[in-house]
Amino acid sequence: MPKQIIMRTSNYIGDTIMMLPALELVQREYPDASITIVCKAKSRDIFRGKGIKDIIIDDTKGKGRFFRTLQFVRKLRKNKYDLGILFHNSFLTALLFRLAKVKTLIGYQKEGRKFLLDFSLPIDRSWHYSNHYANLVNIYWNSKYDYLPPMILEFKKTELFDKAGRPLVGFLLGEECAKAQNHKDSYAYRIKKGARRYPLNLGEKLFEYLSKEDIDFVLLGDSKDCKNHRIYTNLLKKNMKHVVDLTGKTSVGECIDAIGTLDLLVTIDTSAMHMAAATNTEFILLQGKGTSPLSVVFPIDGEGHVLNKGQHCLRGEDMISAIKPDDIYHKIMELLEKKSYL
Repeated sequence: MPKQIIMRTSNYIGDTIMMLPALELVQREYPDASITIVCKAKSRDIFRGKGIKDIIIDDTKGKGRFFRTLQFVRKLRKNKYDLGILFHNSFLTALLFRLAKVKTLIGYQKEGRKFLLDFSLPIDRSWHYSNHYANLVNIYWNSKYDYLPPMILEFKKTELFDKAGRPLVGFLLGEECAKAQNHKDSYAYRIKKGARRYPLNLGEKLFEYLSKEDIDFVLLGDSKDCKNHRIYTNLLKKNMKHVVDLTGKTSVGECIDAIGTLDLLVTIDTSAMHMAAATNTEFILLQGKGTSPLSVVFPIDGEGHVLNKGQHCLRGEDMISAIKPDDIYHKIMELLEKKSYL
């Protein structure tokens, strides 16, 4: 029975949240073990209140990478881990854990790293991500468990804004991006930017509609979203609406607390979607073209709704703009009225 367990998470916030049911299974199977998490700095707050012994930040990229990697391996080796669970699928991760002398190492077969693992499985892309992570450990235990635990984030009511008795709706609509300059970079624009950002002109129309309703607004996002959200903020304030713009001002933990305090979240971003699902906040996902099929990432738990009007669009960037402001407005009002917020 392992006493010292180390787990390497995905580099992405949404994927790491979807890993939480697998963490719950590990804690259930090894209740007396000490668990260390290796993750990116931005994911640290996901593990608040989860009974984790230690969190090691993987900062082995960039300038000085060689020496930071040596320090990373030495730190892991000193702790003498009995079991390593790799939810990150790179060859390098497996190699570093092996160099750190982790006694037993389990993970998925990827990048030719099977020979580095004591137990491995082929990747089945048809599984939901939460099942994908949980199956790795469950099959290692000869399929001992029958059901997936719920995906839960610990949070507290935020102090960044007050609830004034009106419905509190959060928005994360993304940035307005420059168009591709030529055909060589147009594909990258469509996939990385245009396909996953709600157009500014449509966002303005949406907030014009909503400014007539008795709703309070919270704007969320990272620093790249600030320009658009300042425009939305000014529009709402011009119409005498109460709006709190937290764009680019929150840590991941503060964002989780803010989303957990909302009555409803409207988001184009799947990481925020997972935060909402894991804090039991109702949400509307504006679905554009993503990097994974929605069927394998849409939360199993939570009160979630999808707006998708672009099934017949050939270009990825057109999928998101096919969702009209009227569609979003009517869905928001329908959900608020159903919960008797209005």
